[in-house]
Amino acid sequence: MRYRDRTTVTTVDEQTGIVEVDSDLRAADGRVPGRRGLATRQKLLSATRELLDSVAYRDLKVVDIAQEAGTSPATFYQYFPDVESVMLALASDLSEAWHDDLRKLVSNRDWDGDPDGSAKVVADGMLEFWTRHKPVLRVLDLASMEGDLRFREIRAFLLAGATSALMDLASERHIPGDPMASAGVVVGMLAHVANHQHGLERWGVPHDVLVDTVAGIIRRTIVGLP
Repeated sequence: MRYRDRTTVTTVDEQTGIVEVDSDLRAADGRVPGRRGLATRQKLLSATRELLDSVAYRDLKVVDIAQEAGTSPATFYQYFPDVESVMLALASDLSEAWHDDLRKLVSNRDWDGDPDGSAKVVADGMLEFWTRHKPVLRVLDLASMEGDLRFREIRAFLLAGATSALMDLASERHIPGDPMASAGVVVGMLAHVANHQHGLERWGVPHDVLVDTVAGIIRRTIVGLP
């Protein structure tokens, strides 16, 4: 099954559940942009990302993005049909860039020699990732919760790397229960906590305490240590 807009293609294997997200860099008129065109497209993406720091997604207008990028609405429409398509492109680019990195965040750790330190690195890395990319991830979470399959599958692909790495770790350590369920619950918890960490900090939970708490859950659930 394929879900497609002007900028991204999301492919879902209905038998295996494997999700693949491919960038489609064609302009809105179907042409493949050259180097200058790609630079303009990137300016529009960067402008959208910057505006999301101060403007709610639902309030974002094409004219705002074009003005921030130093171009015109007419130029915007050469590359994207609407604001939603820009967001799909931003989310897809983020997913493709970080799918493997989030997997390596888990797999490139010394879980045998330093399980406590490894769990803290994973916890801190996930929290830092969400902080750095919060504007795009906030929209990705919102659209996913609203049931948009395109955003939902992009989000699934983004988190699949970390989930599979934690599942493998739980399997290797013969943790009681289903390894996939354990990994999925931990990654879901990590994503939720990371998305609300600033609220927790405003409630008086320091960042280092939050990291230690999340690391403890990873250690007990995935590594099997108290």
